[in-house]
Amino acid sequence: MEKIGITERGDPSHNREWMNWVRQDKPAILITKRPSVLYEILNSHFVNPNVIIHCTITGYAGTKIEPNTPSVEDSIEGLFNLVNFLSPERVVLRIDPIIPTEKGFVRAKKILDQVLSSWKPEYPRLRVRISFLDNYPHVKTRFAQAELPTIPYEFHAPVSNREKCVQDFNYAGIEICGEPDMKCTGCISAIDCQTLQVSPTQSTSLQRQTCCCLAQKQELLTKKQRCPIGCLYCYWKD
Repeated sequence: MEKIGITERGDPSHNREWMNWVRQDKPAILITKRPSVLYEILNSHFVNPNVIIHCTITGYAGTKIEPNTPSVEDSIEGLFNLVNFLSPERVVLRIDPIIPTEKGFVRAKKILDQVLSSWKPEYPRLRVRISFLDNYPHVKTRFAQAELPTIPYEFHAPVSNREKCVQDFNYAGIEICGEPDMKCTGCISAIDCQTLQVSPTQSTSLQRQTCCCLAQKQELLTKKQRCPIGCLYCYWKD
């Protein structure tokens, strides 16, 4: 079974352990909050890499929640640079996490609308992946320390809030990641296997209940710590 590498433990624009894997022409999914930086890395070091890029743009750039992410405008420019470098099929808009409040919904929808406004009609449909803030105890502590309102729910947001957000998007085919009581699509799914030219294999591992990833998944980053972007909602503890 051919593995598909993925960068879930950190940002590939900071931690470049993934590069050797991709240099060997192995398939990978790279998840980044700095698409412009990742574009420069790929454009400088690779020709036709077999990768899919998840461009994570939440709309919280420069706030206490995401203190070290680039501006939304810079991130969207990087997304389209990646589209031109790789192809539209290999670039995914990832709005993750969404804070499931009215303001959070508006912020997330604004990101989707900004990208769609520049998405060319001849392109295939934009792939959009979303998930909602996982409210870990240490995340609540960070919000409180930053003098931000804590989010009033335990780990997973109420499903009614999540469903309302999806309805408000009014965009067919949104891929939902790791949310209970909702139809989810793994970060490594059949569509990714098709794009990366890998035969899909159903997972039999004891992965978390809401993870729908196929068995091809192979983490490429070894460091188990927060990256320099410093997002308050990061699942890594300090």
